[in-house]
Amino acid sequence: MKKFALMNALAVGVLSISMAMASPQEAVTQLRTNADQVLSILSKANGSNNNQVRREAENYAIPYFDFERMTALAVGAPWKQATPAQKQALTQQFKTLLIRTYSGTMLKFKGAKVQVQGSPVVNNGGKEVIVKTTITAQGKPVKMDYTMYQSGGKYRVYNVAVEGASLVTVYRSQFNETIRKSGIDGLVGQLKQKNG
Repeated sequence: MKKFALMNALAVGVLSISMAMASPQEAVTQLRTNADQVLSILSKANGSNNNQVRREAENYAIPYFDFERMTALAVGAPWKQATPAQKQALTQQFKTLLIRTYSGTMLKFKGAKVQVQGSPVVNNGGKEVIVKTTITAQGKPVKMDYTMYQSGGKYRVYNVAVEGASLVTVYRSQFNETIRKSGIDGLVGQLKQKNG
């Protein structure tokens, strides 16, 4: 789990997806460019400005992730029974959890190498794309797959798999246990407490 959390720092901070065009191949090209840009931001860290650099990397990455869709997938079937207010609260708390959990480790990856495979997996008539990458940090290669959907002229990430383990699936089992015991409001409360 520690390795999963550590590598997902890249999912939230290092590999944002900003697509100027809606072509899957252009998505791959843009992913390479964005990885370089975020790694460039992280390279500015020198110990005294780490928080500032981390925030800059987060601010760059966050707009290109669909946290509402990620939350819906992580919650699973109970999402349909949640009220709009509960959905909003869950999304905000899950987003905060992901950012706080992973942003602290982002700076460890300022020297990472990112290899993006040139052939994306295209689903749903080109509206969804999986871009496969290998991230080498501290000498260890880790496979990460980014699942994105087309929204206008860009793609937004809604799931990340690290070595085949889906981010939303990992959280779903935890969330469903809490929902069974305490309901949706119980999950919101638990996330708020963790984010405290």
